[in-house]
Amino acid sequence: MVFYRDLRNRRLFSEPEADWVSRRLLDLRAQIRSPLPDGVPRRTRESSILIGTWNLRDFDNNKYRHGPRRRESLFYIAEIISAFDVCALQEINEDLDPLRDVLRILGPDWDFIATDVTVGASGNRERMAFVYDKSKVRFRNIAGEIVLPKHALLPDEEQFARTPFMVSFQAGWFKFSLCTVHIYFGSNSKDSEGYQRRVNEIEYIAEEMAKRADREDENYVLLGDFNIKNTMDETMKALTRAGFILPPELFPSNVLGTKYYDQIAFRTRKDKVTFLSAGVFNFTKTLFKPEHYSHYAPVLPERHRDLKHDGTPKDAGKDKDYYCSRWMTWQMSDHLPLWVELAIDFSDEHLLHNVQEGALEKPAQFEYGEKGEDLTLYHGEAPRLPEEEEEKAAEEAEEAKSKGKKRKKPKVAEKEKVGTARPNTRLTFGEAWKIFWFVATGKADEIRKLREEAERKAKKK
Repeated sequence: MVFYRDLRNRRLFSEPEADWVSRRLLDLRAQIRSPLPDGVPRRTRESSILIGTWNLRDFDNNKYRHGPRRRESLFYIAEIISAFDVCALQEINEDLDPLRDVLRILGPDWDFIATDVTVGASGNRERMAFVYDKSKVRFRNIAGEIVLPKHALLPDEEQFARTPFMVSFQAGWFKFSLCTVHIYFGSNSKDSEGYQRRVNEIEYIAEEMAKRADREDENYVLLGDFNIKNTMDETMKALTRAGFILPPELFPSNVLGTKYYDQIAFRTRKDKVTFLSAGVFNFTKTLFKPEHYSHYAPVLPERHRDLKHDGTPKDAGKDKDYYCSRWMTWQMSDHLPLWVELAIDFSDEHLLHNVQEGALEKPAQFEYGEKGEDLTLYHGEAPRLPEEEEEKAAEEAEEAKSKGKKRKKPKVAEKEKVGTARPNTRLTFGEAWKIFWFVATGKADEIRKLREEAERKAKKK
C-alpha cells in the first residue's frame, strides 16, 4: 500500500498540485487494476508472486540536466512498483536518497537490496537493486555479484560492463533466486566488437545460471535489461540456448514499443506448475500524456528549449516533441516495466504426494515419539469405549481389512491461480515462415510507419 500523506503537506504540494497528482494517481491505479493486457494481475497473499523488472533511466543523477525528477514522479514510480511483490531495478545511481524516498512512499513493509556502484566507463557508476515487500517475500540471506572466472573473461580480459546481481528469496513454498543484469549495449552492427561483447555477456550469464539451477535444483529467474533488439536476434538466442524459459508472448519494453530490450526468463524445478501470466505495463497511457503538455510547459528545463524573450517557445511543435519524447523519459523512464506471474502455492501437491492410490482402510496408528516413548504419558489415556462397542469396532475394522475397503479419494480445493508448467518457447516452422513473410513483404514496415504517424498526430493535438 502506497502512503500519500505528503500530498497534504502544503510545503511540498499546493492544493492545485495535490489535486493534479491525485487525479493522475487515481488514473494510474485504475490502469494497473484494469484487465490484461493493459493492467497487472492483483497481488495475492499465497497463490502467486508477481516479479517485475524496470530500467529506471539514470535514477536519479540528472547529469544530462533534464530533471531532477519531480516529487510527483516518485509517487508514480512507487505506485507502479507496488503492483509487484518484488522488482529488479537497473540504472540506480550512486546517490541512494531518491530510492529511499520511493521506499518511504511505499511504506514500512518494503525494503531494498542494492549493489555497490560499477566503476569504469561502461559501468557509469550504476547500481542494481531489488525492491521487495517484506510481508510477502523473505530475503534468504544470500546475495552476491557474479564475476567472470579467468577462463571466461571477455576479449582484452574484460569483466561484465555492469556486474550481474543475484539475490535469493522465498515467498510461501516458493524458493527462488533472482539474477538481474544490465548488459553492455555497444553497437547494433553484428560485425562490431561491441555487439559481440553483448552476445558474450548474455551467453555467459545464462549458461552460468542454468548450471547453478541444475546443480542446486533451485528456481532461477534471470531478468533485467539485456539490450535485445528483437526476438529473432542473436542476443535472444544467446539467452534461450541455455534452456531458460520465456513467456509464450514477448513484449517490446521501450516506450516507443519497438525494441525487446528487457526480458524475464526462468528455469524452474522439474514438474512444478509455475507460469501464470506475463506482460508489460505502459504507463504512458496515463502519465505525462501529450495533452498534459500545457500543464508541464512552465517547468520544462530552459537549457533544452528554444525560447523567445518572453519565455514562450519559438516552435510550439518542437517544444511539445521535447516534452513527449525526451523530458518525460527522465521523469519516468524510456523503458516500460516488465512483469511475470508465477505460482507459489504447492500445498495440495505436497499433501497429494503422501496419498497412496487404492490405499486400504486401516484404524488409526498408536502414536509414539521419536525415541519410541508412548505419547499417552503426556496426553493421558485414550477414552475407552464400552466393552460391547469396543468389540463391535474391532469386528468392523477386521471386516474392512478382510474386504479390502479402500479409502475415499480426497477432495482437492480449486486453485486460485492456474497456469502451465512450461510455456511453449519453440518456434515452429509455420510460425517462422509467417514472420519471414510478414517482414519480407513490407507489412512490418507499413505498420511501423502507421504507428509513427499516429504518434506524430497525437503529439500535435
